[in-house]
Amino acid sequence: MKRKVFTISAVLIVAIIFAVGSSAQNRDRFSHSTPAHQKKNCASCHNMPTANWVAARGFPDVADFPGHAACASCHMRDFFRGGNKPIFCLGCHSDVGPGRGPRFAFPVQSRSHEFLTKFPHNVHQDVVARNDSRNEIAVAHFVNASFTRNVDDKPPQFNNCAICHETSTKLPKLETLPPKDKSLTPLGLALTESFTPAAAFFKDMPSGHQTCFACHYTGVKPVANNCAGCHTLTKSYTDTNILGRYSLKFDHMDKNERGDFVHTRDCMTCHVRISQNDDIAKMKDPDVPILACIACHGDKLTEEIGKRESSVAANTAAFQCSYCHTTAIGRFAIPLSHK
Repeated sequence: MKRKVFTISAVLIVAIIFAVGSSAQNRDRFSHSTPAHQKKNCASCHNMPTANWVAARGFPDVADFPGHAACASCHMRDFFRGGNKPIFCLGCHSDVGPGRGPRFAFPVQSRSHEFLTKFPHNVHQDVVARNDSRNEIAVAHFVNASFTRNVDDKPPQFNNCAICHETSTKLPKLETLPPKDKSLTPLGLALTESFTPAAAFFKDMPSGHQTCFACHYTGVKPVANNCAGCHTLTKSYTDTNILGRYSLKFDHMDKNERGDFVHTRDCMTCHVRISQNDDIAKMKDPDVPILACIACHGDKLTEEIGKRESSVAANTAAFQCSYCHTTAIGRFAIPLSHK
C-alpha cells in the first residue's frame, strides 16, 4: 500500500514539475502583447538602426534582436532562473545551454506574427497621381523606389501600381477561391486539366522595410522610428503566403496574335476596389469587378454562358466554362453577377 502511495505521489510530483516547466516555457516566450511590454515605447528596446544593418539589409533598419540590456532592465532575475539553462533565453536563442547557443534568425519566420501592416492604397494612389506630371523646376520627384525594370519587351507602365508591383519572375503559391455565392452548386465534376499558369501571370509584392523607407525613412510621415505608424498589434496569426484567385487563367502579360500586349490599361481601370481601400488589413474582397472584364471580353463571356445554358436545357453534361476559370470553379452554376 505504501509503495502504491509512493508511486502515485512520485507521478504527481513529476506531473507538477512538467506542468510548471511547460507553463514557464510558455510564459517566457516573448510576446509583444504582454501588458508590461505594451506600456513600453518601441524605441526603449529596439534601436534604430541596429548595429548589423549594413550586413543584414544594406540599408538602415531594425535587423536584429534588441541587446541584453533591453531585456535586463526588467528581467535581470530571469537570466539566472533555471540554473545554467534559463528558459527565459528561448525568446531569442535556439538553445539555452552554457554560452546561450545561437540565436534565431531575425525576425523568427517560423513563429506566428504579432503585427499587421497598415497600408492605405488610396493615400498612396493620390500621392502618385499628384506626382504624375514632372517639370524641370520641381524640387523633388516621386521615383520608382523598390524594383528595377527591364524595358525590353514590356508593356507600357503607368505611373501607379507598377511603382511597387512588378511582374513576378517566380510562380507564387496558388489556390482557386471558391465562389463567393455559397448557394451555387456544381453542375459537373472538377475535371483534371493540365493548365498551369506562368509566373508572369502575377504581380509581385514588396516585402520588408526597404520599399517603404525609400520615402518614409525620414522625409515622409510616418518615419522609420515610428513603428506604430505602420504596424498595429493583433492576435497571433500565421501568414500562409498563398495567392487566391477566382480567375486563375488571367495573364497580366497576355499578348494577341500580333504580339501586342492586351492588358495594357492603367491598373486602376480594373482594380477599382483596391484604389478605394484605406487599410490593406481590412480589405475583404479586392477582386476585379466582372464589369471590368466585360468591357473587353463580353463576347466570349456571352458565348460561354450561352453554351452552359444550352447544355443544361438539353439535359446533357453541363458545359464547363474555361475561358477565364479552371474547372475547379468553372463547373459551378453561373452567378448572377455574370448575367
